Amino acid sequence: MGVLESLADDGGGVSWALVGVLTLAILENLVDGHLIWTGFLAVTFVVLVLPAAVFRDRSAMLPPEVTAMAVLPGVTRALGPEWVTEYATYVGVAAVALAVVVELALFTEAEMSPWFADVMVVLTTMAAIGAWAILQFYSDQFLGTELLGSADAVMWEFVRATAAGIAAAVVFEFYFEYNTASNATLADLPEGDSG
Repeated sequence: MGVLESLADDGGGVSWALVGVLTLAILENLVDGHLIWTGFLAVTFVVLVLPAAVFRDRSAMLPPEVTAMAVLPGVTRALGPEWVTEYATYVGVAAVALAVVVELALFTEAEMSPWFADVMVVLTTMAAIGAWAILQFYSDQFLGTELLGSADAVMWEFVRATAAGIAAAVVFEFYFEYNTASNATLADLPEGDSG
């Protein structure tokens, strides 16, 4: 059993319901003409359903907690005020990074220790925000958009993204420790006493 296999969901029903909510958020952003958000949420959708599609098994889904974090930006975009959406975006990027790391651990032969997975979540979040900043820069240069306000704004974007990555890694670490302790407790019970 791999180090992170305790994160596996039992059937994926809740995760699929959350993916349904994400689908509605994608449609809402598409109808409203928010193509960048539609693209971001579509990438999130692909990351979340990729294991089920690859394995052709509906139960091959991420845990609902990870899925909920990834769906959060789409929900806040549709329902929340703009300042909440801005911070939810960073949480969403961190959640997608977390989803990728957990998918690698659960659905591939890759094995990683929890501390390495934590570092991967932070680094993947920072890399995603870096790629986003580069795309914004070239869009401003060649398409005449004004997505980047200033160098200071870009630096603060990196600070917020790093903080979100660290927060996601901390949540992941506590969640992993909780699941490991719960699974160990259930494994210690005599048969018939587990619930």
